[in-house]
Amino acid sequence: MNWTIAEIEKRLAAGTIRSYEVMNKAGPVVKVPKVKKEAKQVSWIREQLQHFEGLLKYKVEEEYRFHKKRKWRFDFAIPELKIAIEYEGLNSEKSGHTTLKGYTSDTEKYNEAQQLGWKVIRYTVLNYNNVIIDLRLLLAEYIKG
Repeated sequence: MNWTIAEIEKRLAAGTIRSYEVMNKAGPVVKVPKVKKEAKQVSWIREQLQHFEGLLKYKVEEEYRFHKKRKWRFDFAIPELKIAIEYEGLNSEKSGHTTLKGYTSDTEKYNEAQQLGWKVIRYTVLNYNNVIIDLRLLLAEYIKG
């Protein structure tokens, strides 16, 4: 297929293609890295948190690194309150969460986070739409405490 660079970039952004190869005039193939397609649930969570952030006085950060030594990150976090939001992509083709090693690594991450004082709320494709309800309940605890 002969697409323009603009068309390729558009398709990459839309997630309809994952990678492409370009032949240059000298002949060798230039490979372009694959773009990871984001789950629609993560996009939905991001949109809800952005709206919720407007109502809060706390910043919601994405891919927040909470552990310097292990370089662990939370999908979303409210660092000031030490609340982390994690989406477990169990349905994806290559999910590390479903292997014994991946699941064990996740438990180590979450246990360490709790030891550092974080509250971690986790979601899957079945319950991700509860994120704002759960955050409101957590914030009610902070107001009481």
